[in-house]
Amino acid sequence: MELNGQRPEDYIYYYIRQQIIARELYPGNKIVEEQLAAETGISRTPIRAALKRLSYEGLLVSYPMKGSFVAMPTKKDMQDAYECRKLLEAEATRCACYHITEEELEELEKIFKQQILVHEAHDMHAFLEINEKFHLVIAKASRNSFFQKYIQELTVRCNVFLLFYDKFQVTPLEDSFAIREHKVIIDALRQRDPEKCYKAAIEHNQSTLDQLNEDKI
Repeated sequence: MELNGQRPEDYIYYYIRQQIIARELYPGNKIVEEQLAAETGISRTPIRAALKRLSYEGLLVSYPMKGSFVAMPTKKDMQDAYECRKLLEAEATRCACYHITEEELEELEKIFKQQILVHEAHDMHAFLEINEKFHLVIAKASRNSFFQKYIQELTVRCNVFLLFYDKFQVTPLEDSFAIREHKVIIDALRQRDPEKCYKAAIEHNQSTLDQLNEDKI
């Protein structure tokens, strides 16, 4: 087995995530450690470390004496997370418009261009990582450490929903709501318009939730 320079724990972590993206693992499927060890040649210790990491992020759930299973997020889970995230990000984006620097705006533009490239390549792993950076730059620009902390936690949890239910892999770039809405957010920040910033963040989170609900039906 070729690890490509990765630690065994990281290899297993991304191995399972990729199976979820490829719809080879579904919500409720059991993760069998013995099978993972046989498929990858990796020992049980790094496998268990990877499973613990995936459980912390919400991709897996673990039960004593039963093992680990792919999580089964419900519509209520998504609704609750996005309602909270929507309000936090709206206020954080409004605050950011007063404090964001030119360097931070340029960073957002750079991230936005990277998002376009990874979307064209349909690289879900890379898109989620870059998407998280985009939102955290704005949270940081709010100059409120609590916005940063809780938005980061909610972003990690919402990534779980995107991995399970988003149609990223089959959505053409021109049909991507995320790309269009991120551009609107950047423009509102550049204009230093607090109400436009607030509205753009609200609409972005709501449209993401609406699409996830549609895809889950």
